[in-house]
Amino acid sequence: MFARLFFFVNDVLRQIVVVLRHFAKKPKFLLDMRNKLVLRSGCLVIDSVCNGFSQMAHTNDNYYEYLPVSKSNMEWDLYMTGAGVADIAPGEKYPPLGHPGTYDFKWETGRVLPEYQIVFISSGEGSFESVEMGRIDIKEGDAILLFPGRWHRYRPNRDAGWKEHWISWNGEYLYRLARRKIITHERAVLSIESTETILALHERILDLVREHPGENSRVMAAIGMEILATIIESAGEKPLQRAARRLQQKHGIEDEVVAEAMHLIWSHSYRARSIDALVERLPVTRRTLERRFRNALGRSVGQEVIRCRIQRAKHMLSNTNVPIEHVAFAVGFSGVGRLGKAFQQSEKTTPSAYRKRLNKG
Repeated sequence: MFARLFFFVNDVLRQIVVVLRHFAKKPKFLLDMRNKLVLRSGCLVIDSVCNGFSQMAHTNDNYYEYLPVSKSNMEWDLYMTGAGVADIAPGEKYPPLGHPGTYDFKWETGRVLPEYQIVFISSGEGSFESVEMGRIDIKEGDAILLFPGRWHRYRPNRDAGWKEHWISWNGEYLYRLARRKIITHERAVLSIESTETILALHERILDLVREHPGENSRVMAAIGMEILATIIESAGEKPLQRAARRLQQKHGIEDEVVAEAMHLIWSHSYRARSIDALVERLPVTRRTLERRFRNALGRSVGQEVIRCRIQRAKHMLSNTNVPIEHVAFAVGFSGVGRLGKAFQQSEKTTPSAYRKRLNKG
């Protein structure tokens, strides 16, 4: 209850700031009349403050905007609350002045946010510290994932500076990712390869903010998810190699090509793709893949695709009320008849009977 109140008040106050800023005659002298919301030791503390809200630098190198959040934004389970870019020169004061009290911080005390943030460093170097990770060095190409309610601090090195690109966002969808350990504060700093992709996506968000000031488009949240997905997939090993290695360890598959094929099947089986399309992504011919697949697993590539789709269908039948016709298309079958035939061969029952049996249990 307190957490919901916290986020509700925080969003309302953010909208007040945005409205005041857009109607004020001199934005440079705006006062930040929002309350400073800080989570300390799991408790909600509200400290009334009145800080100068400095004029934002509307340049490509220094710009930020905090966005209004509507009820419809929150109902979407993922919404943007702010975005910005800052080019910090060597020796320059950090963080830049003018941010609302909730987001401002000093290195000596650190900060606890009420929401999630991504901070991407495109140049320069510095340091990051959290309770879970300790203090670590930050370099060009690092992405910092910040979590609500978690103490942290970061800054560029005084002799190097850095350029940061950040988004601030929130919503139940991000909490689900955290609960599933897809994002985790124990691994809050990720080194990535797709620098140009991240920068292009972030610039798209800033363009939307500049073109529609005071608006909070759901498109921005979608682009934010693309940024997060790119960061996760680009971190460390290439995603296909990393997944193949996990499959090798889990199932004892020694053949790397078979392990890569397994990953492609289990991560893309919902698509009605041909085996030839699968082979195009592997360094072998179809005939070679089929032979190596049977040697490693005792079944064909096509049988593995059906096996994967049946497992996904069983999961949907067990955990959702989605109509069986929709389940068929969702897991990659061309129709409910195809699903029914494959399901009967594999499970010795029909999809509807399978669902009914589970519901009775």
